[in-house]
Amino acid sequence: MSLLPRDSWSDFSRLLDATLPNTHSRWSHGQFSPNVDVIEKETAFELIADLPGVEKKDISLSYDRNVLTISASTIQRDEHAIEGKYIHKERYEGKMVRSFTLNNNVNANDIYAEFVDGVLVVVVPKVEPDAPQSRDINIS
Repeated sequence: MSLLPRDSWSDFSRLLDATLPNTHSRWSHGQFSPNVDVIEKETAFELIADLPGVEKKDISLSYDRNVLTISASTIQRDEHAIEGKYIHKERYEGKMVRSFTLNNNVNANDIYAEFVDGVLVVVVPKVEPDAPQSRDINIS
């Protein structure tokens, strides 16, 4: 009996990673891109990010030039491996980053976030877009 899980999908994934390393879009340069749902509501956008194994103190949220960036890091503190060694490891540890370009119709000053049970919810309030201005243009 083997302690290493085997399935055809993980074997196929390893084969792809070995032959075409850029095909695995969620892993890049030692970073992991968390799963994020984006929901548009009448008055705001909501971003819901899964950040398993992350503590609140290890999350950074920033907004600059219409780009909202979620950064987080996690380190597995596994007491089981202290007296042994890993023979197989699937849980991710390291830095997670995800960025979103937002329109000009958001209120950046009122963005807020909540983090509960490994799920980050970011609320980005909307504002009414400026009405297009109309004017007569002189022809010279």
